[in-house]
Amino acid sequence: LVAGLAIVKTTFSPLIFSLYSLGLGLGAIYSIPPLTLKRFPLAAGGIIAVVRGFLLNFGVYYAVKEAFGVPFSWDPIVLFIARFMTVFAAMIAVTKDLPDVAGDIKYNVQTFASRLGVGKVATIATGTLVANYASAIVEAICRPGVFQPIPMIGGHALAAIYALWSRRKLKADDGASIKLFYKRIWNMFYFEY
Repeated sequence: LVAGLAIVKTTFSPLIFSLYSLGLGLGAIYSIPPLTLKRFPLAAGGIIAVVRGFLLNFGVYYAVKEAFGVPFSWDPIVLFIARFMTVFAAMIAVTKDLPDVAGDIKYNVQTFASRLGVGKVATIATGTLVANYASAIVEAICRPGVFQPIPMIGGHALAAIYALWSRRKLKADDGASIKLFYKRIWNMFYFEY
């Protein structure tokens, strides 16, 4: 931990050091007592979204650029993927407890799934993902000089259809179906890259 901080502090700019420190801090309050924020669905979701969405995409991209001596500049493609994947990571955080909902209910573990039910959480997540895909399509239409319209529009339209199909196939009372739904969300996550 200390060595990592020292290496980043002496090798990279204050921006990259701040992003790295933010990631470490969020990881600590997510996992380490006394806070252990992973116990709280909203806090856990926010941390997962920031780390997996923003820091992983924006932070790593600019750290690599800096390592190669390329000066910082705002890149609309990186901003898009950081924004898009932050929303996506939030939906992964919301749905991560779906496969464990029976145990969470049995042991009174408070999650979105145990509070709202599998069907409702899956519907909210699917609706959010479809809206996220729609925003990508709109962005491609409005900024054709920045994005490649055919893969951006076609790929996100197909992904939105797949999300809706996955939700339609979900049987909220069947453990295997719930696991498959969650796996399909991860398939869509990796498809985006």
